Amino acid sequence: MNDSTDHPDAKAAKTKARLSNKKASSASILLAPNAQKKRLQDGQAQNWQAESMQAQDSKTSKQDKNHTGYFNPAITDKPYFSVQDLVVGYDDTTVVDGLSLTLQQGEIGCFLGYSGCGKTTALRAIAGLEPTRFGIVSLNEQCLTEQTKRKSYAVSPAKRGMGMVFQDYALFGHLSVAKNIAFGLNKWSAADKKARVAEMLSLVELSEHADKRPSELSGGQQQRVALARALAPKPKLLLLDEPFSNLDVVLRESLAMSVRDILKRTNTTAILVTHDQNEAFALADKVGVMHQGKLVQWATPTELYHEPVSPFVAEFVGEGAMIDGIIEAGHVETALGDIYRRMECYDEAGQPQYCEYDYPNGTLIKVLVRPDDIIHDDDSTQTALVVGRVFRGANYLYRLQLDDGQTVLALVSSHHNHEVGSRIGILPMLKHVVVFDEKNVNATTWSEYDMS
Repeated sequence: MNDSTDHPDAKAAKTKARLSNKKASSASILLAPNAQKKRLQDGQAQNWQAESMQAQDSKTSKQDKNHTGYFNPAITDKPYFSVQDLVVGYDDTTVVDGLSLTLQQGEIGCFLGYSGCGKTTALRAIAGLEPTRFGIVSLNEQCLTEQTKRKSYAVSPAKRGMGMVFQDYALFGHLSVAKNIAFGLNKWSAADKKARVAEMLSLVELSEHADKRPSELSGGQQQRVALARALAPKPKLLLLDEPFSNLDVVLRESLAMSVRDILKRTNTTAILVTHDQNEAFALADKVGVMHQGKLVQWATPTELYHEPVSPFVAEFVGEGAMIDGIIEAGHVETALGDIYRRMECYDEAGQPQYCEYDYPNGTLIKVLVRPDDIIHDDDSTQTALVVGRVFRGANYLYRLQLDDGQTVLALVSSHHNHEVGSRIGILPMLKHVVVFDEKNVNATTWSEYDMS
């Protein structure tokens, strides 16, 4: 957006002229529907977990309408876990601003975001470890927190029926693996406790390590001990605070998949906090992208990747590029070809029907192009210049310059080794079309970073 000082009409004319000069051989791209916009300090936390493993509390209350103090009739489906309009802050600073989400029993949620976005504070507020200024937290039809204009109520952390897996595991070094797992089962009978510990050891595949100390285990094994200890008292909700941050990159994803399998087998509802989207995608059913204290989007990993509701989410989740486009006759003209919005219906001849984009003709827009939207095809008449590449083992991530100077990314099998400076054939195959009004796009260097 270096020409941001141009008159809008002049800018549109320049963009239209550049797009109209694209190669005549560039075929129109018939595409799927346009993506729709959807809408503990350690010591304190460890003490809380020790207490919460041994206590339960049971109270109910109505839920209030956002910031008004009135019951919200829209929330009638009674999700297993819900947060409504949660606000958390210190002095004049708001750290979590209007957080709302729901989870059904057995679902795994995740707060994903950069450091300082408020995700850990949100987790601690759910646990009752941080005071809330406003909002409602409910679990299994029990109100745990209600701060509204007409009511102030909060269940103590130890009585919320929640378990916690800490970033540093918080295992007791002087106790064996079995005794660490049994730590929260003091009120169980000896026979029940023994059976539950054996069950947990089997679940995390550590039965042969029952008598070892945590220091004798690997990092991944210690993480599984921490998970077993948290699951042993059968918590209503499990909270995981950056649980894989101390592990190497390769182990993180495999352990995340293992933890997901354990949580699914035990039908445990859980919330994870992480800054690593690979962890989030490997473990969670619903992922919430947080930015400056707000939950920008709460959706499945697939929806976040293919249907981001804002340029920030599009940039934060996955890789890609924003290319220029202009709305003309109801479709989008781009350097990759003309993009049509296909409806979910067909005419009598079986041909797809198309509809106009939700912008007037002449609107300058940005089109999100993911690396998997650009297919390498040696037989294609449409080519692009290789200006950068990164080797990723099974694939190369290429940065490709189009004829008008814009760049896109393409993920290509590493069996196809193209040097920087060469031209390769490309075939645009955008299955999920995401467009943003150009005036609402923060033109960063996201698609222009040096990959050479």
